[in-house]
Amino acid sequence: MLSKFRLFSPPSLPQYSHGIFSITKIGFYVKNLQNENAPARELSAIDRRILRLLQRNGRMSNAELAKEVGLSPAACWNHTRRLFDEGVIKGVHALVDPQAVQRGTLVLVGVVLDRSTPDTFAAFEEAARAMNQVLECVLVAGEVDYFMKIRVKDLPAFNRLHTERLIAMPGVRQVRTFFVMNEVKMDGLLPL
Repeated sequence: MLSKFRLFSPPSLPQYSHGIFSITKIGFYVKNLQNENAPARELSAIDRRILRLLQRNGRMSNAELAKEVGLSPAACWNHTRRLFDEGVIKGVHALVDPQAVQRGTLVLVGVVLDRSTPDTFAAFEEAARAMNQVLECVLVAGEVDYFMKIRVKDLPAFNRLHTERLIAMPGVRQVRTFFVMNEVKMDGLLPL
């Protein structure tokens, strides 16, 4: 059910995108993908407040959330369930300390593909999704085609990954590696 909806802004307004969110200067909208002609529903101030609170603490109970936003628990649950059903909230996850699970080395990898064709992009993206070490992979404009955020145990583990998997990915012409020296800000929340 999550894939039936997307956030959008009317075409005449400036739009800024991040993940599932499209932000306009006048607000947030949710549109049903199964019926493109259906009117969009603007997210209410309460919806945005719920989103802000859950981004900060996804373990917050419905009772605590209801108290914070000034609703009854039943009304708060209805708002929250609708945000899940419409795909505005895509999931709730635990933040795991990478050091505690021996994944303390963070590497950013820029990838240049040998061809700019839909088939090449699709094959590369499928391979990136299949790699557990790849936390994020984004298509970009600029000197590289993709950036990947990768976590490994240490430099030898990355060297093995690079030699055995990264350079063998479909369509890869060049890999540019950036080892992260200091993780300055890793808890970014969407501004709502």
